[in-house]
Amino acid sequence: MAAFIDAVELRKTYRVGNVEVPALRGVSFSIQRGEFVSIVGPSGSGKSTLFYLLGGLTRADSGRVIVDGDDFAQLSDAERTAMRRRKIGFVFQKFNLLPTLDARSNIGIAQDIAGRKNGDQAHFSRIVDLLGLKERLHHRPSELSGGEQQRVALARALINKPALVLADEPTGNLDSRNSDIVLAMLRQSNRELGQTVMMITHNPEAASYADRIIHMRDGQIVAPEQDPQWKGPCDWQH
Repeated sequence: MAAFIDAVELRKTYRVGNVEVPALRGVSFSIQRGEFVSIVGPSGSGKSTLFYLLGGLTRADSGRVIVDGDDFAQLSDAERTAMRRRKIGFVFQKFNLLPTLDARSNIGIAQDIAGRKNGDQAHFSRIVDLLGLKERLHHRPSELSGGEQQRVALARALINKPALVLADEPTGNLDSRNSDIVLAMLRQSNRELGQTVMMITHNPEAASYADRIIHMRDGQIVAPEQDPQWKGPCDWQH
């Protein structure tokens, strides 16, 4: 059975002035459809670069990213954008909500962009209820707590039932209660809808929600014992 995600020898280097800074040094792995995978590692290990490559938000210098049969290297910018809208939901640590829109519109804009305006209202109501947002839908981001803003961002990522959910430190700015809500929702969507979830995190407790943990250091995948910052349970697979 073909993997849902194939990352093949991914390399990416950034230039800072006259200095080249390698972010990824030949990263390869496969993820099956419906897996929940955590990517862990210290700051500067390449986790966020990997996130952007897997989401088609930037291109690798070399190597291939194949998601659900689509090879990003073979797609034009317009085709990659269309693919993201159809198949990928993003959850960012900084929420990325539109400040002039209320919570309902911030969630619904994902439906509009995907050409699904006034889409599955039953699913909308269920997501909102599960995330405890029913009474907050008419509030703008400035009127919401950080935890509420992240829950709105998560609802936006899940509203179109994407095949792939990419979450970058989704609990990084949250207290334990809101962290639990966000992680439980990711786990529930993974199990009930069969969504593939990839979550970047530095938190061992958050990572433990996943089926599998991939450790990164210095732009490469490493075994758990090579990640001295890791204090949690390990299940490393290349």
